[in-house]
Amino acid sequence: MTAHRPAPTTIEEAVARIPSWARASSLAVAPLSGGITNRNYRVDVDGEVFVLRIWSPAAALLGIDRRREYRCAVAASQAGAGPEVVWFLPEDGIMVTRFVAGRCLSPGEAVPPQVVERVVRAIRRCHTGPAFDGSFSPFRTVEDYLDVARRHGAPLPEDIAELSRPLPAIEASLGRDRYPPRPCHNDLWGPNLIDDGVRVWIVDWEYAGMGDAYFDLANFAMHHAPSDAMDEALLRAYSGEASDAAFARLKLLKIVAELREALWYLAALVLPTATPDFTLHAATHFDRYRTATGDARLTSWLALVERRGQY
Repeated sequence: MTAHRPAPTTIEEAVARIPSWARASSLAVAPLSGGITNRNYRVDVDGEVFVLRIWSPAAALLGIDRRREYRCAVAASQAGAGPEVVWFLPEDGIMVTRFVAGRCLSPGEAVPPQVVERVVRAIRRCHTGPAFDGSFSPFRTVEDYLDVARRHGAPLPEDIAELSRPLPAIEASLGRDRYPPRPCHNDLWGPNLIDDGVRVWIVDWEYAGMGDAYFDLANFAMHHAPSDAMDEALLRAYSGEASDAAFARLKLLKIVAELREALWYLAALVLPTATPDFTLHAATHFDRYRTATGDARLTSWLALVERRGQY
């Protein structure tokens, strides 16, 4: 019986764990920016380019299951939505994928129509590809993040109980139409979307699972479509039309996405990479959630979804 070796603490140790790289005649490593729940590196090996990720154990508090992520990433690659997964060493906290050259969308960027089309094609490839392992509910995720935030003393807003009150009605309304679950990414913001000018690649499948396709659209729209007109354009790009029922479903899930994002930032204060900006980002999303739940159209959106129009 062999003793379990400790997880690597340096990039040099991580690179040494990849069996085929030990025979490389040339190997170069450079850190990549971003990576809140991982440390990411570009690794050039004998003319091939990879991304090596070393993950943070604390990310498990955010509901991240690395084995499930791996299986979803493989399925996404098979669907043509994500890059190829080359190595997965769960005991070492390492995953290696092919490097995708291109530009990451900027957080909050208003995406031009031609890029929206490429994003939507990538989302559709995901939604129509092989089934993912596990399931994802933004409602359960909100509950889990709220629990983590409370247990770790995060600075929750004083009106948090009031903020949660619209959720049961939204969940009940969405649940009545029995929209079929699809393979979903569930974290579609700029840094996870790489545009190479021809197609968009989706990376970081940490929260992936079978879920509501409209939550993927809503999550992207929350970050990159700040107007009703852009929401409608997103729906038309995805399905060819923007029916009243589809618009209502998108708007309801966009509301939930705001609260999930706010609570993610507070729960993520447990991570060693957390910064003081996390509380500011949370406050921004709480404010946007308050505005969205105060929209006079909320009641009509609930009714439209309950009647289940044609999506």
